Amino acid sequence: MPSRLQSILAFFVGPLVILCITSGCVQKTDDGLRVVATTPILADLAAQVAGPQVKVKSLIPAGADPHTFEVAPSVARVVAEADLIVANGLGLEGSFLGVIEANKSAQAVLVILGQEVAPGGENVDPHLWLDPRLAAEYVKRIAEAMSLVDPSRADEYRQRAAIYIEELRQLHDRVRQQIAGIPVERRKLVATHRAFSWMAHAYGIEEVGYLVTAPEEEPTPAWLAELRHRILSQKVPAVFIEPYLEAEDQALSQLAEEVGIKVCVLYVDTLDDKVSSYLKLMEYNAQELVGCLGG
Repeated sequence: MPSRLQSILAFFVGPLVILCITSGCVQKTDDGLRVVATTPILADLAAQVAGPQVKVKSLIPAGADPHTFEVAPSVARVVAEADLIVANGLGLEGSFLGVIEANKSAQAVLVILGQEVAPGGENVDPHLWLDPRLAAEYVKRIAEAMSLVDPSRADEYRQRAAIYIEELRQLHDRVRQQIAGIPVERRKLVATHRAFSWMAHAYGIEEVGYLVTAPEEEPTPAWLAELRHRILSQKVPAVFIEPYLEAEDQALSQLAEEVGIKVCVLYVDTLDDKVSSYLKLMEYNAQELVGCLGG
């Protein structure tokens, strides 16, 4: 395999957790391109570029929340063996990025997609992929990173990326057309945590409010009262919970029950057997928005 390049992106992280001490790091062997991503969604995007000859592994398992994921010592070994590591940044993975930086090999390439794509840098919603046009920007950068790590297959990576980017363009058009069918006065979003800013901006949806800013937070009684007032005063048709935020979802569901509106589901940070790819995630979300807000 061609020689690997030094990390193409640098970033500031908090205190490092050096898991090699407890689990042991191993030397890599030249047995093909080894790609890992922090989340199942990023792994799916990378797999579209990598093709069938490359196994892309998600460090955070399906169904787990990257904001609160607790790193197992065995993750260090996987990171140490990787040639390319794909992350989002912008606070999505929390201190997990420090674990990656501490355990990756000196030759591995680390790509932090959100920090590359998001305008304005820090303090922005890290869920950029909920706008397929920004997901396409992720794919472009993944293709270039793979081409750097494995230049012998650079043309293949770029060709697959171009094909998938066209799929994402068509996806965006379909979602836009579907949501355009929702009356403007009903395009109002109340959800569990602040994760939908990019989606709302892309499709003309008003963000009325969120239960919490991040999943690890708890809403105050004053904020619950304010959110209830917003829901009633703006005649919000439904609230949206996430499949894997049990405590927060329960609180929002209870609030919806009190005011007599529907509770629906949107996928954000992960995949599962029901929604097993990024394309399916966006298609599911579009159908749920139309079904719950469309009247």
